[in-house]
Amino acid sequence: MQARALHTSIALLAAALLFVVAINWGTRAAGGSDSACYLTEARLLEHGTTHIEQPLIAAAPWPRAEWTFTPAGHVPSPVNRTFIVPICPPGLPIAMAAMRLLRGELFVVPLTGAIAVWLTFLLGRRIDGAPTGAAAAVLLACSPIVLFQVVQPMTDVPAMMWWLLVAVLAIGSEDRGPRPLAAGLAASFAVLTRPNLLPLALVIAAFPAMRRRPVIYVLGLVPGIVLLALLQNAMYGSPFATGYGAASDLFRASHVPENLQRYLRWLISSHTPVFVLALAAPFVIDRRRAAWLGLILSAMTLAVYLPYTVFDDWWYVRFLLPAIPWLIVLTVSVIRRLALLAAPRRAGALVLLAVAALAAIWLRNARAGSAFELVRLERHFLDAGHFAAERLPPDAAVLTVRHSGAVWYYAQRPTLSWDTLEPGSLDRALGFLRSRQLTPFLLLDVAEEPVFRARFEAASPIGRLDWPPLASVGRTVRVYDPADRDRYFAAAGGSRNLSRNPPVQLRVWETSATPFVRFASSPSSPPSRF
Repeated sequence: MQARALHTSIALLAAALLFVVAINWGTRAAGGSDSACYLTEARLLEHGTTHIEQPLIAAAPWPRAEWTFTPAGHVPSPVNRTFIVPICPPGLPIAMAAMRLLRGELFVVPLTGAIAVWLTFLLGRRIDGAPTGAAAAVLLACSPIVLFQVVQPMTDVPAMMWWLLVAVLAIGSEDRGPRPLAAGLAASFAVLTRPNLLPLALVIAAFPAMRRRPVIYVLGLVPGIVLLALLQNAMYGSPFATGYGAASDLFRASHVPENLQRYLRWLISSHTPVFVLALAAPFVIDRRRAAWLGLILSAMTLAVYLPYTVFDDWWYVRFLLPAIPWLIVLTVSVIRRLALLAAPRRAGALVLLAVAALAAIWLRNARAGSAFELVRLERHFLDAGHFAAERLPPDAAVLTVRHSGAVWYYAQRPTLSWDTLEPGSLDRALGFLRSRQLTPFLLLDVAEEPVFRARFEAASPIGRLDWPPLASVGRTVRVYDPADRDRYFAAAGGSRNLSRNPPVQLRVWETSATPFVRFASSPSSPPSRF
């Protein structure tokens, strides 16, 4: 009894530590297309709608204006040309919308990560005893890809948690058998969270324990499928459409060889080759059917993504997160069997040593993979969004690409993606905004400025970016007011031979996100308006 309590305590501690890590190193940023999409969709659902209305689209005098006004993480709605809809599935936004009532939408991913650690303990305990469960829980909390994703408001960790819950309920506990209705309801949320993993629900339905009462399981699964179909129909014009585009554009058989090589390489480089041991689990542990279920679910998860778009970064192994707890549990169970064969009296110590070594290696790999640097690397999204919300006037319209999701989420100012404008359309777009009593601003990352110049400087003086920015926000973001250009050159005596970054007087201001530098009024800089 004391040993069981110890193993339970270890699992709870691992779950609590992962939650603390997620909060302490969390980005808390709506910036990239994924995070901005989930958080914006949560706010829309909280207000009882699925779309952003943007009437400027109908009046804009340039082609494909619906794309110009669409921020990152969104697409124009096929239902109405002036509607903009999120591209992402609704499962995580639904949970975030519920938590928004408590101002806790950013706690959803850390909570699901902690719950996943606990569920891994339950899974391991059911399959191979409490020692395996505790060891697996610790290792899941140290997994490089778990640590990389649990600090971001994205759907990967919640998807892992939901599919893990489905499996735990399908297998059942020691004192209770499988719970098909609960498993089906969990599968509903899992499908809402990551719809393309619906085949996993079919695999679990074929599990022997679930085949006894398949109708009950399906009854639990149906609500999620129906709700998903209704939302997709409202947003994309068809129950079978998604925000990611046509399946024929995303999935191709030619992607399979490259993706297979990449996912296996990323899995091995981030977690070592230890998962190969999981393949032996059905032959060495007592719960062989459960072991086969885990291997089949893992293989199905991989198979779903093999035809998908090919990516370059290691952290796209995140797509395989629903398989990671299974691979860990089965690997630990095999390590225990090997330890019992090698040294029966010291098996516990050998397993502890193996788990400690793996945890240390995985934590090192997580650090090398920037899991603990994302809070710093993603800061520029917060910088841009909070500046737009707190320092730009209410009538601002912001031309931005990389930070369009952040500007819309934090400031709810109209955004224009300048990379959708033809080179000769920049001045026309600025004039259109002014005719609508809007004040245009350019919000650019430093790395975007050369691209902006190359695109527009031949057709527009504004494209040269040859006047001082209105503000430098954080480390990489600059904000320009196009109206300052003429004032700047008039104050400088009309000279056109000044450097693009002339010396100016600086004054430091602060937003709730970070300090930023604003260019103060001087003979060679724009006048102060804030």
